[in-house]
Amino acid sequence: MAEERRSFCRFCGSNCAVVATVEDGRITAIRGDAEDPVSQGYICSKGAALGRFHHHPDRLDRPLIRRDGRLVETDWPTVLDDIAGRMRTLIDDHGPRAIGGYAGTPAVPCASVNVWRPFMAAIGTPSVYSTVSIDVPCIPLVSERVCGNPMIHTQPDPDTRMAILIGVNPIVSHGHVFFMTAPKAQLRRWADEGELWVIDPRRSESAEVATRHLAPWPGSEYMLLGHAVRELLRDGADCAFLDAYVHGLPALTAAVERFTLDTVVAGTRLTEEEVRGFVLAIRRAGKIGIHCGTGISMGRNANPTTLLMWALHAVTGSLDRQGGAYLNPGFARNLDRHGWTALNTSGPGPASRPDLPSRLGEYPCVAIPDEIDAGHLRGLFIFAGNPLIALPDTNRLLAAFARLDMLVMVDVVETASTGHATHVLPGTGQMEMSDIVLWDFMNPAEYSRYAPRVVEPSGERRPLWWILRELAKRLDLDIGISDDVSHDDDVMRPMMAQARADFDTVKASATALVSPGRTYGWIHRHLPDGRWKLDDPELLAQLAEAEPGEDGLLLVPHRQKNKLNAQMSDGTANPRRPDLPLLSINPDDAAALGIADGDAVTVATASGSITVPARLDPRHRRGVTSLPHGFGDHNVNRLTSVEDVDRLSGMVRLAAFPVSLSKVG
Repeated sequence: MAEERRSFCRFCGSNCAVVATVEDGRITAIRGDAEDPVSQGYICSKGAALGRFHHHPDRLDRPLIRRDGRLVETDWPTVLDDIAGRMRTLIDDHGPRAIGGYAGTPAVPCASVNVWRPFMAAIGTPSVYSTVSIDVPCIPLVSERVCGNPMIHTQPDPDTRMAILIGVNPIVSHGHVFFMTAPKAQLRRWADEGELWVIDPRRSESAEVATRHLAPWPGSEYMLLGHAVRELLRDGADCAFLDAYVHGLPALTAAVERFTLDTVVAGTRLTEEEVRGFVLAIRRAGKIGIHCGTGISMGRNANPTTLLMWALHAVTGSLDRQGGAYLNPGFARNLDRHGWTALNTSGPGPASRPDLPSRLGEYPCVAIPDEIDAGHLRGLFIFAGNPLIALPDTNRLLAAFARLDMLVMVDVVETASTGHATHVLPGTGQMEMSDIVLWDFMNPAEYSRYAPRVVEPSGERRPLWWILRELAKRLDLDIGISDDVSHDDDVMRPMMAQARADFDTVKASATALVSPGRTYGWIHRHLPDGRWKLDDPELLAQLAEAEPGEDGLLLVPHRQKNKLNAQMSDGTANPRRPDLPLLSINPDDAAALGIADGDAVTVATASGSITVPARLDPRHRRGVTSLPHGFGDHNVNRLTSVEDVDRLSGMVRLAAFPVSLSKVG
């Protein structure tokens, strides 16, 4: 008999509510939950495929251990004893730092999965990594320098009169450190009720519904923002806001003085009319809301662009104001009530790369192969990640993995990385775990939502908290999970200690439990000295040295509708029309290179090359080509280098880097 059970999707931070139909233990259908007050029935193709993903033919069901060069099935006591024994030997011989942990993007939206950090802390290792450092480290870096808290994020207020999207395509991605359900509806609302500007070298799906689209040269976006700050400081700034809440205005004013109209037109390759029109639109709107995506965070000028995003919000008096830049205090974090102590999370980097910092208690992922090659990192846990697809310089990382004494992977399906492991541990998937929304501060609603297990775990799958507790017991480590813990709920309940409502209240709610309205005007009470700091010397030094992207042909990233990074890159979300790894190129650039639609093209850099089919796409401006990431056989990270790194954030350059193209044959 069919039953309907409520849950929510955890592929991205939108956390859309779903209703699953279950028959005889199988998920036969997924639909959006129309009764949920946050997502209101919306789901994307990935959420609709939750059932297919759960029953994926490559699901991991039993523990695997490498014997005589092959991964073979084993039982839990055997695999855990072997891992614990190897860990003990490595720690005794080389110290705790020899054991590392890497968490992939799928680990972030799942509350009960985040027990991996206490496990690494109990080991006492500094060798901690996550996809933050190869995705978005500019956001916490600049937030920490501006307001003393790396986890404060701005987002365009749903009611803003001018939303500005830079290097992000929410209609496909749903956002980046700011997630929306039903993104097209919100974008159309911004365009219909005010203005929506999309700034992207590609005329994306989001640009198609915008009031205005600007296509600057990749890496020059900071110049456009700097010019707007310069002009408004001369005439039109919210002086009362600046006087009351901003520190460092003289240094900021001096830093943007070089962004004259002529300089910005030359650097961005926009017209005078486009640059002037952007500033005029800001003057008309008064308050604005800006959102930057991976087109910025993965580029060379991520930090200066992010700083100027904060500065333009401040100059217009938009920060923490209705109709401007909304700062969600969070239902679980409840920051407007609890506040924070000003932080400095930068620290010394790994021994093999002292030129790089640690950030947020993590080393930059770019250092992993160096640490392995130097002998500092000898055992690595990978929690729900696919680093051979996600991390730079794939060939070097592959060679480094082969030198590890131990590579333990905890995941739900086979990936490009699992075949290289010494141990593979089958974790529970979204539909087999209860969960709660903790990351609502990246959404335009202050809410939480509980999801019970939709189905019981199959095979020998185990929740991560159980796996790590059993390992910790073998190593005499305390990770705060006792033998009395028997359910996901027991792990999550303490995570709601300072929330607007306790765990059991949220659990008892039939749908999302939402705070009434949005909270504005709260953050200045918790800022260091009550002010936003816009004169950080290291960030201003980077701004002074910033230059637009190189001449020639630059490759930029873009996301695809039916997959998230490497997840579902096999077509699970849309088997009839799967997303493909195609190199998008402007027809005029293609003609100059003798490339026709569908031709096989070799894309090359000094780091490597890949061959992919070409797709002529007039939505790209001349000089810009694009290849989606997330594919194994056509992995764009074979083109990237572990040496091209930002020295403040540890971010490797994954966007707007020079490439050469040649037609095969």
